[in-house]
Formats: sequence, C-alpha cells, structure tokens
Amino acid sequence: MVIRVLGIALVIVALLAAVVPAFTNCTAEDLYIQTADGRQIDMKCFWTSRASIAVGIPLAAVGLMLAFSRRVESRRVLGVLGVLLGGALVALPTVLIGVCKMDKLCLNVMKPSLILLGIVAMGLSALALVFARSGIISDDTAS
Repeated sequence: MVIRVLGIALVIVALLAAVVPAFTNCTAEDLYIQTADGRQIDMKCFWTSRASIAVGIPLAAVGLMLAFSRRVESRRVLGVLGVLLGGALVALPTVLIGVCKMDKLCLNVMKPSLILLGIVAMGLSALALVFARSGIISDDTAS
C-alpha cells in the first residue's frame, strides 16, 4: 500500500513538472529575443519547459509502474530510475539548459518549482527504493 501511494504521488509530481513550466516561461508571456535581422527566437526558459515535458512523461510512467509493480526487483529499478529522472528535473534549469536572466515568471516560478519538484521526486523514489531494498514491504503485503 505504501509503495502504491508513493507511485501515485510520483505521478502527480511528474505531471506538475511537465505542465507548470509550459505556463511559466517567457514565451507564454509573449517575450522573445529580437535578433539583428528582425527575427524573434525563443529564450532558454522555453526550451527548459519543453525539456521538462520530456522528463516528466517518463517520470509519470515510472510512478505508474511503481504503483502497480509487485516484484521487489522492479521496485528497486524503478526507484533508481525515479531518482535519476528527479535529478534531471533539478539539472534542467540549473546546469543543463537554464532559464533566462529576466526577472519574470521563468526565474521566479519555473526554476524554483522544477528544483523543488525534482527534489520531491528524488525523495519519493529514494523512499520507494529503501522500502524495496529493506524488504519492509514484501510482495505478500502489497496488493
């Protein structure tokens, strides 16, 4: 039962990580970089929001599989994968792509929310991993 709750919580975190950045980037506010030849291109925060979708969807799948898995080995692997994907959520706005330097939604909302959601995802996945490794919840009690 505990693993199922952790999996469902991980799905919620993953959906938030995929949806929140789509509405908190500069492109959502119609802000672009103006080039010298007059073109408008998207800022880094737009690409971070797109990448968070690419990380959030597999993280949601991990949460679903974790919620319905019955084998301890599967739970271990899914826990490790969830920790790695949560780390990717933290790395997107900080190390990998980043956000723009404007004092807008992306810097004030998107970056902290992705960091927080990534840490929560890593914590939930690590907790599932600990439960799976310690054998506290066996296959007989999880239904």
